[in-house]
Amino acid sequence: MNQRQIEAFRLVMLRGSMTAAAEELGTSQPSISRLIAELEESSGLALFTRNGGRIQATDAGSAFYREVDRSFVGLEKLAHSAREIRELGSGRLRLVASPVLALSFVPTVIERFLSTNPRIVISLEMRSEGTIQRWASSAYCDVGFATTTPDVFGVTSAELYRLPGVCALPAGHPLAARKRIHARDLRGESLILPSYADDTRSSLDRVLRQAEVNQVPTIETPYGATICAMVSRGLGIGVVNPLATVDANPAKIAFRPFSPDVMFRGFTVCPNLQYTNPIVDSFLEVVRDAMAFEVRHWGK
Repeated sequence: MNQRQIEAFRLVMLRGSMTAAAEELGTSQPSISRLIAELEESSGLALFTRNGGRIQATDAGSAFYREVDRSFVGLEKLAHSAREIRELGSGRLRLVASPVLALSFVPTVIERFLSTNPRIVISLEMRSEGTIQRWASSAYCDVGFATTTPDVFGVTSAELYRLPGVCALPAGHPLAARKRIHARDLRGESLILPSYADDTRSSLDRVLRQAEVNQVPTIETPYGATICAMVSRGLGIGVVNPLATVDANPAKIAFRPFSPDVMFRGFTVCPNLQYTNPIVDSFLEVVRDAMAFEVRHWGK
């Protein structure tokens, strides 16, 4: 069988007659009939039943068409990708990030990057730490943004930031009047802490224990953005990654420096490939510049 026979068969199935298929291909009905006969002979399948001037697909013909259609969908997808690359001229960037970065820092970077690279197509997925590392290891993404130390093979990683956590308080809380919150100030308070899935929880526990803050947390959650959302509803006090403070409503939540330091870390994680991607390199340069600004603002 050949491509022209397959194309003729597909059009007969789509248009319902050999005459209509012939018109679309710019040929004659006898030519289409001959192509179908050749396809039936080469495939060993009876594709149509003929009743006078009408044809009807057999069960085998319908089953064969489903396989043909899947192939054409794949070809159409490739054609779409080629057209996209041709028209955009620069390709696609696939990003995946943990929530604290996907909801704050990464959108800022994308905005800056697209201002000078408007024809890049970017996809951003928000996923768990384990998924970020698996996607980077399998080259399912171009750049991952993680908050836990990478521990998988097949990736290259770099520390993106190391920032001291800030204390998140309901805006009307008495402690919000202070310029700095010390761990001992949290004795007896309702606490909203990171779960143990977060690398910082162990160090935060140690700081609180040393300050004799021994109460059981009211709420635990792995996401800084969720901590901020619950603090803003007056459910307790938390210590969060300063990047989680972006776009917070100051009428509902206040942030203060926290002592002793509890450090939050972030990493870029990329597939370990044999070739360099200039789009990725350019994007990571914007990432580093944007993070340098954040570190100057929040770092010590």
